[in-house]
Amino acid sequence: MSDETREPAAPAEGIKLSGALAGGHDTRLSEAQASEGADEDRLRLPRNGLIAYRKSGGLRFTSRAIIVYRNGRVLPLDDGEGRPRRLGPAALARLKGLILRGELTRAPQDKRSATRDGYSYEIVTRIGRRECAVELSDPVPAAQARLVRALNGLLAAPARGA
Repeated sequence: MSDETREPAAPAEGIKLSGALAGGHDTRLSEAQASEGADEDRLRLPRNGLIAYRKSGGLRFTSRAIIVYRNGRVLPLDDGEGRPRRLGPAALARLKGLILRGELTRAPQDKRSATRDGYSYEIVTRIGRRECAVELSDPVPAAQARLVRALNGLLAAPARGA
């Protein structure tokens, strides 16, 4: 075997990396660092909010979100996606009923595998004094399906002046 086909041996003193691995840096990813990025993207419910909702995914990944306030105001969270509007008293009462009947406190918290090109849904609301955050994916469980359909309708509703 000739010397040309053999790999060159590393020098005995090692390979210098211009201080790239010199001390003074964190060599492990701590749990605090990992959860920090997840907290930034978490859907939050304002103090007088009734429900916060985000729908994301699909064939061409999109994400749209709204917040419905207790006084009926509906505000989109997406830049340029829709305009603020207001729900009437009857529509607001129906939405409150769907939230209570949606069994959100019993929604499965395990991460089921979503269908390919399906949607994921985030819902944050208060039931009593307790904040309830649920993540669902297609196919949505039957108990939450009516609520998700109603919230999707609010996402798709024609924008009218506030």
